Amino acid sequence: MKQHVLRTIVGLALIAALVWFVDLHALVAVLSNLTVGIALALLALSAALIAVSAVKWKSFLDSSEHKLSLWRLFNLYLVGYFVNAFAPSFVGGDVVRSWYIGKRVGQHQAAAATILERYTGLVSMVGLALIFVWFVHEIQLRVVLMVLGVAFGVALVTVLALSTRFAKWFEHLLPRAPIVRKVFANIAGIQDALCTIGADRRRLGYAFALSLLYHSLTVLNTLVAAHAVGWDTALARDLFVVLPLILLLGALPVAPSGLGIQEGAFYFFLQSIGATPAQALGVALVLRAKSYVLALVGGVIWLGMKRKE
Repeated sequence: MKQHVLRTIVGLALIAALVWFVDLHALVAVLSNLTVGIALALLALSAALIAVSAVKWKSFLDSSEHKLSLWRLFNLYLVGYFVNAFAPSFVGGDVVRSWYIGKRVGQHQAAAATILERYTGLVSMVGLALIFVWFVHEIQLRVVLMVLGVAFGVALVTVLALSTRFAKWFEHLLPRAPIVRKVFANIAGIQDALCTIGADRRRLGYAFALSLLYHSLTVLNTLVAAHAVGWDTALARDLFVVLPLILLLGALPVAPSGLGIQEGAFYFFLQSIGATPAQALGVALVLRAKSYVLALVGGVIWLGMKRKE
């Protein structure tokens, strides 16, 4: 609990520092452009994003003998938003929603489906960045190098994660304690499930197509947020390049839901593609506020689920 409070304080301190750098009056000025109509449009886009993710998640889970309700998966995604509001990084929500589904289909199967759902999204997101980075002539060289570095990192992690030899080699480096053997037994089970589900090329192709749709909607979501703060010159092609970097930095386990880290990433990268400091931070704060609204809805849903158990 103390660690959580400390992480939250760190995140809030980072946001306060960004506000100080931007100038409060300039920030208030750009946020005054936000209207109820734009706020509702952002929430509608969020519902579409969650729906696409739930459909993709369901496609992997349907490889088991259990058929799951799309509505339940949609609700569990919202529960994930609630958990992420308090857990470091964005992994906590994935763990909780996977655990709930694992009670129906088995924990290894649920974990594998959740990992593949996230993995296909990550690969599609980085792939789009690799494509669009060559069409943005004004992009800074360091941003190009970051995109190339992330792409290499994703490829390397993919090879290592699926390599049973690497897992066994790494296991031999650790003490032969029962907990270590149990952890690696679970890893092996998840690897087997990943290989089984991933062997269906049609299912994988469908998932990648949904991922491309998802990240296109993510860019649209950011464009709407940009319009909400008066940044009307934002270009989709630029956002396809920098959003993967922003989201990956925001996933670092420093503060709950990347608090402060993600805002700092927005502040840095959006300025590199034409936003003013106030507009860059304004976009980040609008999207942060929206995530807390979704988290509140997820908390209500989770409370209802617990009462039924």
